[in-house]
Amino acid sequence: MLNALPAPILLDIAILFTALSWGLGLYLVDKRVYIFASLAVGCFVCLFGYSVESLGAPAWAVVAAPVPLDILLLWYVLRKPRKMAMAYVLIWAIYIVIHIFLSAFLHYDSLIPAWRLHS
Repeated sequence: MLNALPAPILLDIAILFTALSWGLGLYLVDKRVYIFASLAVGCFVCLFGYSVESLGAPAWAVVAAPVPLDILLLWYVLRKPRKMAMAYVLIWAIYIVIHIFLSAFLHYDSLIPAWRLHS
């Protein structure tokens, strides 16, 4: 359903849900709301992943390429390794739940391109 939308709109959806997962993960770990940081991370990570995908990289590379950028941006926001580790696990857990929900109900697989959950 959503996969039929134009690429810029799909990218915006991915940015918003990436920012949402980061915002929730950071809030659960640090008990502070990081609106700007979450939106910035969503933009950077999704645009980087989109750039890697546009170069023709395999789906696993599109998912793996932003991970070093994730870690760098997480360090910039939290600066405490223990909080970073907890936040990163929570962020991915939230991101996977969002991916499953969007894929199952709206047929939107762009959050994790290597893990398509519908045909």
